[in-house]
Amino acid sequence: MAKNYRVDIQGDEELIRKLNGMSKGFRSKALLHAVTQGAEIVEREAKARAPVRKGGKGGTLRRSITTVKLKSASKLAKVAVGWRKGKASRTAAFYGIMLEKGTRSRRRKDGARTGTGPERAFLIPAFDSKREQVAREIKEQLSRLIKLEV
Repeated sequence: MAKNYRVDIQGDEELIRKLNGMSKGFRSKALLHAVTQGAEIVEREAKARAPVRKGGKGGTLRRSITTVKLKSASKLAKVAVGWRKGKASRTAAFYGIMLEKGTRSRRRKDGARTGTGPERAFLIPAFDSKREQVAREIKEQLSRLIKLEV
């Protein structure tokens, strides 16, 4: 199961007060835009960290890393950075979670054992390394959008 991470913008009460004073439509669009800009920083870092087959061939996982908007019942803007998994896509990086978390040995139906794979995390370390930069970018984008609106 995927772990949720949260970036809280704190300490700039004036920015938060101005944002809360805006119309709901503008506020939700501004939040979504700002959060998406922050997520794209993590996306770029994750692409840089994604493992590629020896010899530089492949790169399917790297190409499939993307930022997507999530539906939210609350007034919070939610986005996710991950790899696309298509239904019938042969290029879908279904194995991304296996690289991120590693695999353990299992017994198949025929009784044979499967191999194990070491953890080669790239997505979570990408977020951890860019957390402060993401918070700064979200704050800057919100400030810029509020100034444009006012």
